[in-house]
Amino acid sequence: MIKLIQRRCWILVGLIALQFSKLSYASIEAKLLDNSFVILQYHHVANDTPAVTSVTDEQFIQHLDLIEQLDMNVVDLADAIDKVRSGEPLPDKSVAITFDDGYKNIANQALPELVKRGWPATVFVNPGLLTQSPSYYLTWPELKHWSKQKITIANHGWLHDYWVRENAQNNHQWQQKIKQSITDTEQAIIQHIGYSRKLVAYPYGEYDTWLQNWLREQKLIAFGQQSGGVAGFSDFTALPRFPASGIYANEKTLTTKLLSRVLPVDYTQLPSPIVSTDNNPPSLSFKLLFDKTNQLNCFIGGKAEMVMEKLADNRFQIKANQSLDKGRSRYNCTMQSKEAGRFYWLSQSWLIED
Repeated sequence: MIKLIQRRCWILVGLIALQFSKLSYASIEAKLLDNSFVILQYHHVANDTPAVTSVTDEQFIQHLDLIEQLDMNVVDLADAIDKVRSGEPLPDKSVAITFDDGYKNIANQALPELVKRGWPATVFVNPGLLTQSPSYYLTWPELKHWSKQKITIANHGWLHDYWVRENAQNNHQWQQKIKQSITDTEQAIIQHIGYSRKLVAYPYGEYDTWLQNWLREQKLIAFGQQSGGVAGFSDFTALPRFPASGIYANEKTLTTKLLSRVLPVDYTQLPSPIVSTDNNPPSLSFKLLFDKTNQLNCFIGGKAEMVMEKLADNRFQIKANQSLDKGRSRYNCTMQSKEAGRFYWLSQSWLIED
């Protein structure tokens, strides 16, 4: 009788644990539904600019129509971040739209079309470049005009130069130069626009730990060019954006990205993207914040060229099976959510040093 009671107790404990696991997963998914969003990144919107960083006017309109067809909610970038950080709910399927560099061609059709639809957007600018080439970049008076129509003007550094490719980890003079570039841009935005939302986009999407730490001290939010979404457990000095230009303009793949979810890990614990030759290929480890781990897939360059090891306590370690090429690379991990056609997504940027 005692053994029978013990057995039933263990069965009950197991059922409770299983139910708790389900509730834990469900509660995290519910939180993601209420408090996350994705960001699109554009550069040129024109028919005669470099294809790799461009969409045509027609493609851009098609993207906006797609957003509408998917019943997406276009949100102001800074406002959405404030809500995510405070835990205030966002509508499901929220998306923010951004443009890097402030090219003049985005004012031909892209910005007017957004204004026509009543949708906000953010334009990251380089003050040094727009002053040097006013025929190529939006000028301060033009940016001021758009800023009055739900278009936020934000920081892309004084010049579109590399911020972390000069052995900056140990070069105090170089670090000071980059910090001054960011500070000067903030001051220029305040001077010409009247305010700053304290948003910074990394040129080329490249960053390092020393820069993240300084941006955090300055209470600046920073954005890369890796894939994924934004949630409360994101690293707000390395927020992802989905590129939507060039080969990424395809509507089918863009639909998957627009509907994606944030893979729940602690993004503040992810490693620096800078990788020395001695540590190539780099290793990435993370812990999933829920128990649904059996459908995780990781890849690089669209191919499953990865070694993935599942460790204890929902931890994973992944590594490419050969050295990465010099320059920028990414590891991507995805996992099917409970909703058909919607995937969790994580992307880790790497910058392989010479």
